[in-house]
Amino acid sequence: MAKGSVLELPPATSNENNVTQALQVQEHQQKDDGPKPWHVLLATWLGGVFDGFDSSIFAMVLAPAVSDLIGSKSSALVGQHGSYIIALFLVGWAVGAAFFGALADRIGRAKTLTLTILVYALCTGLCATAHTWWEMGFYRFLVGAGIGGEMGIGAVLLTECWPKKSRLHAVGFMATSLGFGYLLTASLNLLLGGFGWRWLFVAGIAPAFLTLYIRTKLKEPENFTRMQAARTEALNTHIDSRSDAQHELLKPAFSTLVSKQNIRKTLIVSMLTSCAIIAWWAVLSWIPSWINQITGGLAVEQRSHVMIFKDLGMIMSGILGGLIITKLGYRKCMGWTFTLAFIATVGMFMSFTEFTALIFPCIFAVGFFAHVPFVLLWGYIPELYETRIRSTAFGVTYNVGRFVAAAATLISGELIRLLGGSYAMAASWVAGIFLLGTVISFFMPKPCGKMIDS
Repeated sequence: MAKGSVLELPPATSNENNVTQALQVQEHQQKDDGPKPWHVLLATWLGGVFDGFDSSIFAMVLAPAVSDLIGSKSSALVGQHGSYIIALFLVGWAVGAAFFGALADRIGRAKTLTLTILVYALCTGLCATAHTWWEMGFYRFLVGAGIGGEMGIGAVLLTECWPKKSRLHAVGFMATSLGFGYLLTASLNLLLGGFGWRWLFVAGIAPAFLTLYIRTKLKEPENFTRMQAARTEALNTHIDSRSDAQHELLKPAFSTLVSKQNIRKTLIVSMLTSCAIIAWWAVLSWIPSWINQITGGLAVEQRSHVMIFKDLGMIMSGILGGLIITKLGYRKCMGWTFTLAFIATVGMFMSFTEFTALIFPCIFAVGFFAHVPFVLLWGYIPELYETRIRSTAFGVTYNVGRFVAAAATLISGELIRLLGGSYAMAASWVAGIFLLGTVISFFMPKPCGKMIDS
């Protein structure tokens, strides 16, 4: 075993030598029977597009949908019940990310990816049948579970299959998928919004067809199949005959994630992701409803156009993200983007009391700076953990903040009520979480610069 590897494997029996060979850290080329990087990129990018689409539908139609479901047009009541539904969605996202992440470390990335897409696509369709706010909340919980699983597994699958030299750029391109997904939501809202909010959820069933492509084109990464072979061999070895390496290999992934070796980086990464996620869901989710409020009407076109500019900012953050991270490094990039996201977000909310074209460049900046931390984390987290716990680690650290974000969303909903229904004031107060992210970024652990393949 290479020096500095997680597992120290002493030479002994042939079984142990086989395990050593399966776990050895080494650079290797993709085999002919392994997953093709471009197929992986296409599948994960499309999965991300539909993640963005299905995750953003509710925010787009929040005001008319919740108003219909609770039978009231009061901004305070709509905001309060809307926050309940968003909170359930975020809890589902966190639960699904942990569950499906652990499942992917057991049965495989590609298989679990297929399952997660089916879950969120079909449950998005069920949202169209909701007649009460709690029905909508239940369905959005299930949608969140599927999306949470897909996003983490997709990022891990891509980083495990893509060559190291251009990995950050591939991850950045994959990160554009969410922006395109949100763009798809805004565009379809222009087409379908006039027919009622339910039709947008019906369109959300479309991602189910992506699973057909994934099942035919994607295979498991080579390092995962080697790890599975080593795990199977360890399981088939009598417990009294297992080496220390085999015992380590069979430990539950979560216990390794919070072990003495990993606990510090797990906590710091979890706090960083929490700040990014809280800001996104407890601040930016209110933008369409804020547009409704400052226009004083249904504002289908205004909401759609504003979100299109935000989505373009997200897409640009993915295109430029790899370059920015390469130039600045993970730590500086995270700190600067959190700070600039705070300035852009609060500046936008506090500068406009009526709808004007000047909102568009502001929302573009918000989408860009608020999304760069996610681009960074997709490449950063997989570099911190070894193969056997990588998907679990991503699922937990990237999504534990959604529990906190769910609580923050409820708080922001209550703030809206206390502030007389002002979405702008409530969002500006909660946006302070960006600055907490800036502080935490100073303590980011430095990755090794390559995938830990043991």
